[in-house]
Amino acid sequence: MTTDDSARAHSFGAVAAAYDAGRPTFPADALTWILGPGRLQILDLGAGTGKLAQVAAALGHDVVAVDPSEEMLAVCRKLAGVDTMVGAAESIPLAHASVDAVIVGQAFHWFDHARALPEIARVLRPHGVLGLLWNQSDTVVPWVRRLHRAMIGEDSPAGQDEFDPMPTLLQSDLFSMVETARFRHWHDLDRNGLKQLALSHSRIAVLTESRRESVLEQIDAIYDGTARPPEPLRMPYFTNCYRTRPSDLANYRRTMA
Repeated sequence: MTTDDSARAHSFGAVAAAYDAGRPTFPADALTWILGPGRLQILDLGAGTGKLAQVAAALGHDVVAVDPSEEMLAVCRKLAGVDTMVGAAESIPLAHASVDAVIVGQAFHWFDHARALPEIARVLRPHGVLGLLWNQSDTVVPWVRRLHRAMIGEDSPAGQDEFDPMPTLLQSDLFSMVETARFRHWHDLDRNGLKQLALSHSRIAVLTESRRESVLEQIDAIYDGTARPPEPLRMPYFTNCYRTRPSDLANYRRTMA
């Protein structure tokens, strides 16, 4: 991880309120595809303000949310049915084989994978599941494409920020076959919500105040040219999902630990 990446990764605590107000949730059918039936013990790793943990709890699962940011978890603690712990993906504060599933929403790309994947395999039960989810805005829609470029820069093509975890998972000897699925959903935003969405992004969070204000003026202009109040502005998303299970080697290593 570069110095710039590290600064961005540690920027979220300062914008916890904006993250909770502006970021979309995750579709319940996406999480159901990952987890399957039955009530499970679930770890939401890199949980942030609990967007994904809240969906899992609403589906009836027992959820513990782990995140390194105390500010993020302060928001997450307000959720019903979700326990919280301060901790990192590279050093998970849970016992061996203690959860049926590890789910990661919008955070896996920030992990040190060489250290995090053995930790995830360690806390998973033998037939457990690892589920990774990313919400990706649909930049085929013209106003969404303008918003995306306002937030990441005029010279950055839409989709540049997409992260593909497949190579990392396939190169690991700790997980088996990876399955993928995609789900469609929408997030309703008013003028302030769109601004909070922009403020919640790491690239915006680390800008100087003057540069950040310039970006927010562009965001306001996009809203004014697109929204039709009092109707909400409907932000279209795809949720990209990846599902895999511990390999035989991972299960063997766990018994020897």
